[in-house]
Amino acid sequence: MIFVLHRPSSAENIGAVARVLANFEIPRMRVVAPPSWSGVPRSGGGQNAKEDVFRRAQRTARRARPILDAAEVFPDLASALVGTVWACGTTSRDVEGRPRLSPRELGGEVARRAAGRPVAIVLGEEKRGLSDAELTACAAVCTIPTGATYDSMNLAQAAAVLAYEVALGRGAGIPRAPPAEQARHETVEAFWRRARSLLSAVGYLNPQNPDAILAEWRVLLARAEPTQREAELLAAAARSLERVLGAGPKGGKGPA
Repeated sequence: MIFVLHRPSSAENIGAVARVLANFEIPRMRVVAPPSWSGVPRSGGGQNAKEDVFRRAQRTARRARPILDAAEVFPDLASALVGTVWACGTTSRDVEGRPRLSPRELGGEVARRAAGRPVAIVLGEEKRGLSDAELTACAAVCTIPTGATYDSMNLAQAAAVLAYEVALGRGAGIPRAPPAEQARHETVEAFWRRARSLLSAVGYLNPQNPDAILAEWRVLLARAEPTQREAELLAAAARSLERVLGAGPKGGKGPA
């Protein structure tokens, strides 16, 4: 189980989330670095901006510093999800065609998948949340129900609600997933890169908006819950078609 913070803007929130994860015995946190971390430190010290952020986060992390110290930092969401088999993004918006879970349902879903490789819960940047493009990498979305008069939640508060539900689901005796290895995120994404190029080459996708129909196909595949073996079969089939059509994905080879 991994909590992924996507480009958080507050060092205090990062520390507070680490504390929440310690409360509910969730040891893994990943952070997608915001652009500001490549600049100078806010404190004006000699360290770089990222080190300065994590130093300031220690104040709110308190005794959860081991989680903070072990947090992994990534340049983008795709790399932060490598090694996971399923991800749920958090949003207050309706996302057409994407399974929508309540926090209680999310806790049950995480528990059901706990026998396989790690799953991830992705929380967006404090002011804007996750964009539609970022939510594309997630198989489902979760919304915390709040009052209409004030529907905005602090990042650490939202993490606390979801971490509690994960802990509750973990102890609820929910049937575990079958032992077959679930498809790894990077294998599925490699297939989609190839599928996008192939379907564009044969004229199936609208060149003005090729990702619109692919988003619906992504939902279909996520609902099927493929195993790693099945995802590898899909990627191998796409590679065979590439050789015939000469229409591989641009930007270099990805994992298969």
